[in-house]
Amino acid sequence: MSRMGAINNKSVAEESLRQAENKLKSLNRVLSKLDSDDFGICLKCKNKIPYVRILIRPQSLLCVNCPQYLF
Repeated sequence: MSRMGAINNKSVAEESLRQAENKLKSLNRVLSKLDSDDFGICLKCKNKIPYVRILIRPQSLLCVNCPQYLF
């Protein structure tokens, strides 16, 4: 493997790690809300997050209609 290839692989691995860490933070945040009244409620618009969205993407803190770039 060339030096450039190794640098590229390292960058890809670091980005994957960042994404995994962010997902873990979101999952822990959602888990902490599991027993509260605001579990499954969008943080922005305060509407219910659809059940199917929670099943598919359990780390969701926003509904599909609210911009995801808030976090």
